Amino acid sequence: MRLFPRQFWLLVGGTFFYLSVIGLAFPYTAILLKGRLEVSVAVVGAIMGLTALGGLPLQPLAGSLSDRFGRRAVMITCAAMEALMYGGLAFAHGFWLLCALVFCDRALGWPLFLTASNAMVADLVRPRLRPEGYSLVRLMIGAGEIIGPLGAAVLLAAGVALSDLFAAAGVGCLVYLAFTLVALKETKPARQRRAASPGEATEVFGSPILSFLPKRRARRRKARRPAGYGRLLRDRRFLGFCAISLLPLFVFGQLYSSFPLLLTSVRHLQPATWGLLLSFSSAVIVATQYPAVRAAKRLDPMLAVALASALFGLGVGLVAFVPAALVLLLPVVAFSLAQALFGPLSSVIVAQMAPAELRGRYMGSWTLIYIAGQGALGPLLGGLLLDRLGPHGSYGLLIFFGLAGACLYPLLRVRHRASEQQLAS
Repeated sequence: MRLFPRQFWLLVGGTFFYLSVIGLAFPYTAILLKGRLEVSVAVVGAIMGLTALGGLPLQPLAGSLSDRFGRRAVMITCAAMEALMYGGLAFAHGFWLLCALVFCDRALGWPLFLTASNAMVADLVRPRLRPEGYSLVRLMIGAGEIIGPLGAAVLLAAGVALSDLFAAAGVGCLVYLAFTLVALKETKPARQRRAASPGEATEVFGSPILSFLPKRRARRRKARRPAGYGRLLRDRRFLGFCAISLLPLFVFGQLYSSFPLLLTSVRHLQPATWGLLLSFSSAVIVATQYPAVRAAKRLDPMLAVALASALFGLGVGLVAFVPAALVLLLPVVAFSLAQALFGPLSSVIVAQMAPAELRGRYMGSWTLIYIAGQGALGPLLGGLLLDRLGPHGSYGLLIFFGLAGACLYPLLRVRHRASEQQLAS
């Protein structure tokens, strides 16, 4: 408790409350949309996937706004959008209105929270403690994903209507908004004063003295330094990390799209069994999150995410090949451990790559990649691959994607070390 500042623990507690209240309603979003619109499952998947895809261009903007106006302002916007989405779904009807409300969550709600909270953890926590810091936040996300759905199950069994759960989630988001306004403080690093450039006036004992170097040379030197997203786009290692991460994230995106369809339609499990497996997965994540990340600190972070990528591919892909339902527990444990490792350690890598003054932009760009792979491309293409290639072909491809990511991540580490040796020589 003494290792982390008070603001960090407020962020951790707020994260648990936020995930618990939206957990009352989020698992039932697709069910509510299908019932209100009376459309097929494919249309519901398209609504959720396309709204996430449409919100991707907003994520770099959110990162830029986080660097300019602060993490707290972005988090306030996130809470307001989530309250609008869940409260609106409790009462709204009509195709386009429902699509607009889902867009508020898929583009302006959860992604903004990821960007702001990741940047806030990097601001508050010392570099050597960031793996533990990110794992504690992810642990609260997992705990909320257990508490919220369990509370919803109890309320539904007691006769509470589904729309009432969404109304309760909307009110809970308003409470989180008030908590953010009252309790959380801004953590954005203050800008360092820029040293006087050659040719600019400086003061010595109150008298301005001009440098002997011409101003034109100073302007050229300043123009060569990339700022903002120009600097980020020149960071080849970060761009390579984002490109490779699309492979395990695409596999991760199957967990809430083609994966339950495979279990219920192809493996002929009951929907209740899928719910139990999902709860079991969340429990594994909560139990292993902190110790797994602490153990992985002995590894290079790039090797740790390579291990997570392999576990994603094997854990999700092998479900199409295991012979008995009981053996499903082993793949579930594998992809649960992958989630426990990948979430916090990928954020640690991005925080290490990001300069302090561009931390929000880096986290916003990472959120774009995260949502693109897990929230947009996974749902959109996973069902198509399952239809075209069949369970063995499509899930064999997922195993390949996970193992390919595991092989590619270490190349970034080797290349980075080689470039460091060249600079040293």
